[in-house]
This record gives sequence, C-alpha cells and structure tokens, in this order.
Amino acid sequence: MRYGGICLGIVLALSVLPGGCGKKRGAEMDGGRFEGSVYHNDYLGLTVTLPAEWSIQDRELTKQTSRTGGQMLAGGSESMQTTLKEGEQRTIPLFNVFKFLPGSPVPDNPYIYACAENMSAYPGIQTGGDYLFHARRVLEAGQFKFSFPREVYVETLAGVPFHVMTTELVIPPAGKMMQEYFATVRKGYALVFTLSYWTPEERTELRNALNTMTLTPLPQAKK
Repeated sequence: MRYGGICLGIVLALSVLPGGCGKKRGAEMDGGRFEGSVYHNDYLGLTVTLPAEWSIQDRELTKQTSRTGGQMLAGGSESMQTTLKEGEQRTIPLFNVFKFLPGSPVPDNPYIYACAENMSAYPGIQTGGDYLFHARRVLEAGQFKFSFPREVYVETLAGVPFHVMTTELVIPPAGKMMQEYFATVRKGYALVFTLSYWTPEERTELRNALNTMTLTPLPQAKK
C-alpha cells in the first residue's frame, strides 16, 4: 500500500476541534457528524453521501496524521513549522474517508479529506481561488517537489463555484500520487475537499462521491 500519500494529502489543514457543547445545532461552526455514511454539517449547510463500505477515519487519528504530514512537509524549516502550527489553530477537520480500511493489503487506497479553515483574520481571501493561491505557496515552500499540471480552474458543485487546484507528487517507491483541491469560501470559512488517488479509475470513484454533495443556498445579501 502506498502509505506516503496519506500524510501529505492533508498537510494544508492541521487542525484542532473547537468547543460548542450546549449550543443550538448549526449556530456555530463545528466538525459536523455522520449518520451512517452520510456526513452533515449544519453550520455550512453541507451534506455528502459516501459509499457505505468506505472507511471513515477517527477524528483524533486524523489530527495526528495531519501533524505528521506537516512535519514531513516542513522538514527542518522553523518558519514552515510556525506557519503550519498557526494554521492548526484555524482549521476544523470535517472528515477523512478511505476506500479501504487503512493497512489493507491493496496497492492503492484513494481517499477524500475535507476541512474548513476560519478566514476571519484574512479578509482578502474572498474566493476559493484566493485560498488556493496561498495553499500552493505553502506546498512550493516545503521539502517535497510538487508539480502543478494545470492552472487553477472553476467547477460548479451543488450549485456553488469551487476553484480547483491539481497537484502531482512522486513518492518512491509508491509512485505518482495525484490530488485535486476543491475550495470555496462559505460563511467565513474556506471549505476544502482534497481528493488523493493514483489511477484514473480511483479519480472517478472519488469524484462520484464528491458529486453527492449538497449545499443549502445562503441568504442573499441585502442591497
């Protein structure tokens, strides 16, 4: 199994979970919940239906995996480590789901990682494209040689425009891992989905899962 991509797939969002006990559901941002294989986040108005046989990673383990990925990306760079630690305080993991149980005897294990990062301190980030501009700079500053095979483009999901960034990374002996980052800004948060895969067939499976997403329309701003 190509383990190398598991950590690196979520290095852009090192995360901690906020409080919120006793609050009305949806009144404040939180990590959401699963009902069977259906993910719900009331604050974001988000649902995603994942294949019932896929493996949902425990949220605490997701945080640990994120930190490991951040350490791998930063290497010995203290400034990069500081940047990632700051991001940890702003980011909430929503879910990390694998096609197979991690550790299964399979050559590849494609997965989707979803997170939301608080943008209140960065008013200049208005779109998913703005967010991905900075995300690319983080990846380029790390010790791994990511390539970016195409320019960021826009794709509509659940009636909402998402900006999409594609990356490729060769991890010997695992081979070439490919990723697609889907980002949009919603209710003060950058909502980001990362698809990680090794084959075109895996990409199709991940995209089919992502296409089940629904987003409740936001109230129109008063003129």
